[in-house]
Amino acid sequence: MGNSPDLLLLIGGPQGGGIESAGQIALKTLILKGYSVIGTRDYKSNIMGAHSYYTIRARFDRPGAIRFPVDAAVALDAESILTHFGDVKPGGILVYDKGSLHTKIDAIQPMEQALKERLKKLFAEKGLPPVAESAIKLAEEKGVRLIPLPMRQLVRKLAEITGASLTSVARAVNTIGLTAMLYLMGIEPRCVEKAIATHFAAKKKVVAINVEAAKLAVDYVEENFGAPNEFLPDGPHRGKKVMLATGNEVVAMGKITGGLTFQSYYPITPASDEAIYMEKFRYHQLTSEAEAKLGTPKLGTVIVQTEDELSAIIMAIGAASAGARAATSTSGPGFALMNEAISLAIMAEVPIVITIWQRGGPSTGLPTKEGQQDLLHALFSGHGDNPKIVLASGDHVEAFYDAIKLLNWAEKYQTPAIHLLDKYLASTTTVLYRDEIDPGKAIIERGWRVENPTTEKRYMITDTGISPFIPIGGDTMIITGLEHTEEGFPTEDPVLRDEMVEKRRRKFETIAKEIPAEEKVVLHGDPDAKVTLVSWGSTKPIILESLKILEEKGVKANFLQIRLFYPFPAKEVLDVLSRAETVINIEQNDLLQAAFLIKGFTGYDIKHHIKKTNGRAFWDTEIANAVLEILETGKKEVVVKGGA
Repeated sequence: MGNSPDLLLLIGGPQGGGIESAGQIALKTLILKGYSVIGTRDYKSNIMGAHSYYTIRARFDRPGAIRFPVDAAVALDAESILTHFGDVKPGGILVYDKGSLHTKIDAIQPMEQALKERLKKLFAEKGLPPVAESAIKLAEEKGVRLIPLPMRQLVRKLAEITGASLTSVARAVNTIGLTAMLYLMGIEPRCVEKAIATHFAAKKKVVAINVEAAKLAVDYVEENFGAPNEFLPDGPHRGKKVMLATGNEVVAMGKITGGLTFQSYYPITPASDEAIYMEKFRYHQLTSEAEAKLGTPKLGTVIVQTEDELSAIIMAIGAASAGARAATSTSGPGFALMNEAISLAIMAEVPIVITIWQRGGPSTGLPTKEGQQDLLHALFSGHGDNPKIVLASGDHVEAFYDAIKLLNWAEKYQTPAIHLLDKYLASTTTVLYRDEIDPGKAIIERGWRVENPTTEKRYMITDTGISPFIPIGGDTMIITGLEHTEEGFPTEDPVLRDEMVEKRRRKFETIAKEIPAEEKVVLHGDPDAKVTLVSWGSTKPIILESLKILEEKGVKANFLQIRLFYPFPAKEVLDVLSRAETVINIEQNDLLQAAFLIKGFTGYDIKHHIKKTNGRAFWDTEIANAVLEILETGKKEVVVKGGA
């Protein structure tokens, strides 16, 4: 969109120090200004004290990716100065607490030792001491505009103005730093103040303190650094009603809209926030259409926190067997503990949805960082022949509607259905417009259900492989992990065994035929482009941004987004790849798991790969640069390291 500013902002400080609130206020401020925004938080796996930061991008049209360097940053403590002084572009703004300049690197307990050593080596090479002030000097040499704020002095003044205690106003230090940065970037104070009132709407005293903090910041900036020459133009969305939501929240909304009646979970990052958000709607009322199709008017969603992940999936299996729309949510380590029960659900043909929020692994790995390492795990989880539906969402809007579709598919086809997401989507907040998330578009399909069977059998052998679903109590039957007869009774008869194996196979042949082509793969861009980028999941909006950068550099490329991984859409994938001169696979795992599946299902061996494994999301710029490097050099693999 023409004449659109493209703002990249960062807010850094101690975890538990209100960085999330500062980020949310910044997003709301920019929305009130009329901009589209995305924001993502990066945090460590401890509870308090360690470094946390929030990165924001804003422009007239929705940004698809966070990138570095940023236009402006707020560093609320010494660790933030030392971590991010190099992330601000020349000519950018760095707002910081000048009271932390003399903090020694070794005195910062939560900071990673490896980072400390890198910084000490860098400063020694420049003849500088190992303190935060050295980072400020290097930033100044690079051309960064420095805005030191006397935070302690300003907080004491805020306490005097408001009549509140120092303790109660201390957290407003975030608002002081944030307002100073936004004001110098050309954002009017009225937008910040309105955002504060919106964010803390239920806490009038907190609103009053933070509004005074914002005014104090503006006064100090004007007196010591001058006012901005002009304010940024208003964006095209000013005055429109929009929604801010994380990936966790939109999936929860999708499940509730789709008629979910039971969700179990055991707390694990980054999945927990989904269930916690859903608990706010424990007694929600369904739409009349959903009530009619579910047959249970005014039904709420039961949310159960279990003692472990195996219990979570077993409870979901039990609820689904009784006729509830059931799901469970977890991450890689928790999903590993569900494997035995996944096999049970496959054998017993129980319709459950399993939402997997991937993170960096293996083992506990990087509990709060990004990764796409559970694709093969999702497909091959469970022992024995273990087919199940596996669908990967690429953005917030897809995630909302996919949550509904998977509930439908699980029940229609009586199978476990896996929703594959990741930490980047989980903790990234984006602006969503009315026409993008519409509960009225939700369609609830429950498949072939028989409440009072006559001749129907629970595991009736059919041409489609799909049997009637009969809830527990509807007929005499057994739900078992053993091979079984049409009634569900255990059997080891070889003829019946073959018939049941073939029935379950036919079911997935039916699924492959009935799931629409647009749900399997999506080709973005010119179908005749000579360069095809292949990827999946949350890389989608980032790659779409990279296509724009490539086009500006004279390279026309398209993007094949694989959404359905099982049943795998081999023909659709091969049709696209076989037309391209150069195919480049892009993934956030080391083993190139999607490329492995593509070769296995289609025989196509992708020769060029871009991957990122450091726990940080891709940047659009590094993908574009890596593509150019491959095209220029023919390199087989490029590992990008942004955020290191």
